[in-house]
Amino acid sequence: MTAVIHHIENKEMALREIYRVSKKGRKCVIMTFSHSGIKKHITRDFPGVVAIDLKRIPSVPLLKKTMTMIGFRDVHYHVVQLDEGYIPTNEYLRRVRNKYMSTLTLLSEEDFQRGFKIFKDRVEKKYGNRIRKISRFVFIDGRK
Repeated sequence: MTAVIHHIENKEMALREIYRVSKKGRKCVIMTFSHSGIKKHITRDFPGVVAIDLKRIPSVPLLKKTMTMIGFRDVHYHVVQLDEGYIPTNEYLRRVRNKYMSTLTLLSEEDFQRGFKIFKDRVEKKYGNRIRKISRFVFIDGRK
C-alpha cells in the first residue's frame, strides 16, 4: 500500500482483510508518513494542513500495534529519504495550487484560496527562488 492507509475509513478491518487473504509467509508493506515528518514538511506552513493530516494518517506506533494485534509477525518499520535536489519555488507553488496532495482537496475552496495566499508568502520569504525537495517515507511491514 503506497500512501493509501489514510484514505481507508476502517483501517483495522482493511488490515484484517489483507491478513486473511495473504498466504502464509507473505508480507504486507505499508508506505506512509510519520507524524514527525508531517510536522516538518513544507506544507506545515499551509494553514490547517498539519491538523488534518495528523488526524487522518495513523501514527507508526499505532499501525505497528494494530498489525501485531491482527497477527502479523516481525512487524517493523524503516524510513527512506529521497533527496530530489532543488526545484524552483514557483514550480512547487504550481503543484500546491493544483492540489497535488489529497489533504488540500479536503479544504473548502475559500479556505484553500486564503491558505494558499498565506502559504505562498511564507514559502517565498523562507526559501527564495528554490526549494530543497527531500521526501521521507515510512515503510511498515509484517509477515503472515
